[in-house]
Amino acid sequence: MNLSKLFCTSSIRYKPKCIKDPSIFFGSNYASEFIQSLQAAIPLNSFIKPIETLALKISRICHADYVLITQYTNDNKFKVAACTQFNQVINKKEVTPFTIPFLPKLIENPITFSQNSNELLSLIEITDHHDHMVTGMLIKDTPSTILGAIFILSKKNQSKLLITNTLKYFSFYVTSELRHLISKENLEEKNRELLKTEEELKQKNRLLDNLNKNLSKAKQIVDESSRLKSAFLANLSHEIRTPMNVIMGFTELLNAEDMSANQRRQYIDIIQQNGTRLLQIMDSLIDISRFQAKKIGKELQAFSLNQMMKLLHKSYLSEINISGKPLNLELSLPAPDGEDFVYLDKEATFKILNHLLDNAVKFTASGFVKFGYEIGEKQITFFVEDSGIGIPEGKEKEIFDLFRQGDLRLSRQYGGTGLGLAIAKRYVNAMGGQIWCSNRNDGNQGAVFKFTLPSKSLPTYEFLSNTTSDKNTGDLKQTLISNTWKPKNR
Repeated sequence: MNLSKLFCTSSIRYKPKCIKDPSIFFGSNYASEFIQSLQAAIPLNSFIKPIETLALKISRICHADYVLITQYTNDNKFKVAACTQFNQVINKKEVTPFTIPFLPKLIENPITFSQNSNELLSLIEITDHHDHMVTGMLIKDTPSTILGAIFILSKKNQSKLLITNTLKYFSFYVTSELRHLISKENLEEKNRELLKTEEELKQKNRLLDNLNKNLSKAKQIVDESSRLKSAFLANLSHEIRTPMNVIMGFTELLNAEDMSANQRRQYIDIIQQNGTRLLQIMDSLIDISRFQAKKIGKELQAFSLNQMMKLLHKSYLSEINISGKPLNLELSLPAPDGEDFVYLDKEATFKILNHLLDNAVKFTASGFVKFGYEIGEKQITFFVEDSGIGIPEGKEKEIFDLFRQGDLRLSRQYGGTGLGLAIAKRYVNAMGGQIWCSNRNDGNQGAVFKFTLPSKSLPTYEFLSNTTSDKNTGDLKQTLISNTWKPKNR
């Protein structure tokens, strides 16, 4: 059946007169036959969209070479919504949106005819050297709102009335589909915005979660720091008051007239021992303030390691004898006298060893404490080993923090401020070395502390021959200074 013939007839079947109003035909007896024939001519295909089906129907009715349905964009251009070529759907949706050359005519006239088809075809990237008549119709949602346009490219002898009636009839359906497409695109755009917003919210939530975790960790650190400082102040008060009470008590006892010389000597030793303990606490507090100024471990000079080790051994041996502990203090000196000179910060090295020995003697009730050194090519390794209570598992690094001890309960049992190991570590770090600790690996109870310091080349020195030795073992600094090398005059 010739569909265009049906569309260009009257209610009288054989009069070949085109109907000016297509509603007259669709109200006639031939309407159902025409619609059924038209539906049968369009194959059912799930891949063909409704707007493409409309383009196929228009193409078949008008015997058009091309049918182009376009959608109006926000930037005043048109993009392809559906396109047919010789009753076949072709994909031109990737074509860049374009400007219609005769848009002003479309705005003025509902339906516009043009003979310039090549320009329109080139816009949708189709090369066709045949001349076509272009019929265009602007699709509006409201008188001032453009939805899109329909373009029919047909042979020049094609009936304009047929094309006009077809456009008028299908304009309603095209308008509906364009509305649907625009609504769908708006929804997709909103969905994209919502997805983007959702992703941004998720990112912000992740940042907030991380921030909360960091704040929680920071709070834990602050709480722990506050707890440690409180414990430190309590321990410091105890550490200061205890020797002070001892000094005041035994000083009062010295006033007794009936006291023997031996007993008086014992009381004086106890007073001196507690006074030394107070000086050590004050030195630790001063060291903490010096660390803030970052002026430690930089005063290099040559000195004898053996002499320093012997002085420490003598000092702590006296302290062990006074305390009455069944404890052996062993000293390892691998380098003979004269070959044991090093170029380091003497005061810092002495204080590191002093804090480590004080820690070992304090936490070792019986057995042994052994200390010494080994001189290598690039570094000197010092060690302090004991048979004491050892180090709690997992606390090997923590005990070098300020105000820390292996167990806070130990501060009351063994004494101490929790500053010694932290100061030792800071001295080692300032001198470019490393410090670490572990439990003894021979299966016995006890701990091993080791630290390394870089071995620097000795400058040219001459030794002072008129050295003096201070018999008072408490004045360690004076004794060390009296045996220092002096640079040669140049």
